[in-house]
Amino acid sequence: MTKFLFILFVLLGFAADAKSQNLNTPDFTWGDASYFNISIGESIVFGNKEIKLIKVENHFNWLKIGEDTICIKVSRRTLPVQIGNIRVFVADNKNVKSLSAESELHGLLKKDALICLSDAGLPLLDPNKYFFPVSFNNGFTWSGEEDSYMFSYFNSTGRNLLKSTVNPGIDFDLQDARGLEKHWIAAIENSTVVGVENKNPDKTGTDACVLLQSESQPDIYYAYHHLYNKTLEVKKGQKLLRGEIIGTIWGDENWGHLTFSVIRSDTIPTIADCEKNVVNCFPQIFELYYKNLDGFPKNFTKGRIFFGKNRSQNGNQKNTLSFEPYSGKGWQLEKWNTADKVDLVSKGNEGNVRLSKTLFAGSKAKCTNPENWFDYEINVHNGAYRIRAKLGDLIMPSWQKIDFEGVNAGTFSLSDGEQKWTNERIVKVNDGKLTIRIYVDENNEKVAGISEIVFQRAY
Repeated sequence: MTKFLFILFVLLGFAADAKSQNLNTPDFTWGDASYFNISIGESIVFGNKEIKLIKVENHFNWLKIGEDTICIKVSRRTLPVQIGNIRVFVADNKNVKSLSAESELHGLLKKDALICLSDAGLPLLDPNKYFFPVSFNNGFTWSGEEDSYMFSYFNSTGRNLLKSTVNPGIDFDLQDARGLEKHWIAAIENSTVVGVENKNPDKTGTDACVLLQSESQPDIYYAYHHLYNKTLEVKKGQKLLRGEIIGTIWGDENWGHLTFSVIRSDTIPTIADCEKNVVNCFPQIFELYYKNLDGFPKNFTKGRIFFGKNRSQNGNQKNTLSFEPYSGKGWQLEKWNTADKVDLVSKGNEGNVRLSKTLFAGSKAKCTNPENWFDYEINVHNGAYRIRAKLGDLIMPSWQKIDFEGVNAGTFSLSDGEQKWTNERIVKVNDGKLTIRIYVDENNEKVAGISEIVFQRAY
């Protein structure tokens, strides 16, 4: 009996050790980043520190790293956090996945969260081996403000138009290059062309997609959607060097853009499979463009901000997004809003953000604001600012009350499609943030809308 118990303890020890070794082995890697699936309560040892997933609430995730505890969002547009010599971001979690009707898009998520760990002393992608997907020869600039970002949740119009609920990659605004030999699209690293598809074009007969297989990591693939089939420079089987041109873009019937996705697969995917097992690549793409992950915050002294405007009119900057320091503007949204954005409505080339006590009603992203207001913040230099806003909803009757830096700018009860400018107010900013607070109908009977803000430093 004693011998049997000894053997049993040894076997259990081996099993426990095997489980630990398996958990400490990444599910996959890309460049110098390691992606781990982890359940609540489980731990990983990385960089001589224990990383434990403590809690998940909507899109927020609590991690204990050594003696430090952090709470971070899924990095749809959020930059990584550095704790000691470890850099971490959450690539996906079960609640963000639940918003998507396309579960295979989130196929890499196997547990409660998918976290990405890396050595903070190294770049996520070696800039000597990887290249930003758009060339800079014609002065291309990227704001990172497109409404179709990594895993972004589409509004009802977008869901119907695109036959999808979330974006499968990162969209780059290239409206000024639509149908032109300008802003050439480039191979992100040394790779092989394993797919070229332009047999199923859009209504204009121009749309094409190219799929590359990484030379350094054959289980990593890169999909370039919405290329212009008349300017393709590659063919299937061709070897490409980092930065070598692929072609230019067309976009879709409304907007000139590129959709870029990274896929992890054990077999070569078809073009039709390019929306499966998608890797969250936002931090890597941000780093390739800005050459760092510091995300220096933007500050403004004046500006004109449009909300919900047609994609082709404003580079798909609909300004529904949550505040990020590097953008310098956005909605202050908390844990209650899993989509991490607000709703919108468009009509022709115009649009507005649509606010209400309950957002995204009738969809998987449905959520209720515990407060009766929404705050939009803009990073500015301290001083006095002239500011006014255009309120109302393009389609529905609306009710809204608005404050600028705590200064009341009026209450507006407007009919269907009616919009109205507030009077200009001069307000004082002392905390580096110009705050616009919009109060909504607490009974959730009428929506609130805002389509434009104009501001300028007075002194």
